[in-house]
Amino acid sequence: MRESALALALTPVPDAPEECLTQLEELIFARDRLEAAIAVRAQRVHAAGAARERGHASTRTWLRSVCGTSRRVANRVMGLSMELERLPQVKAGYAAGSLSEAVVTAICAATAGLSDADTANAETILLELAEAAGPEEIAKAGRYLRAVLDPDGVIKEADADHDARFLLVR
Repeated sequence: MRESALALALTPVPDAPEECLTQLEELIFARDRLEAAIAVRAQRVHAAGAARERGHASTRTWLRSVCGTSRRVANRVMGLSMELERLPQVKAGYAAGSLSEAVVTAICAATAGLSDADTANAETILLELAEAAGPEEIAKAGRYLRAVLDPDGVIKEADADHDARFLLVR
């Protein structure tokens, strides 16, 4: 995989924009499948404690130090990996290519913090919506579902958002 990616990255960009467009569609599809594979493997590493066995404080710090990811990317990978473990249909659709990264991210954001039972219900609803709507609509529906299924969590998030508006100087 590493050699293929390197060869592709070093290949000159085609002169024809139409050819670039076609290649770009294929590359983004492939990137999404790679990200699905990365998330599933990150979950396995995390669950087994493999990063800690190698002397790292967490899988996130291992991703940052050994794999060279930024803090944001490490948090994103781990967030997706933890949620996908609770969303078997979404995980399968993501790996198979029937769900895009943006849709999966919206569904995972909607279910984060919900109980396992509520997550299963929300997964079914959001997957049905994903057949006819885009990521923005899924995110809106997800926020509504979270408000219905976990009203206390929404209040805590609103308080955190309100507190984040202010800059504290010490």
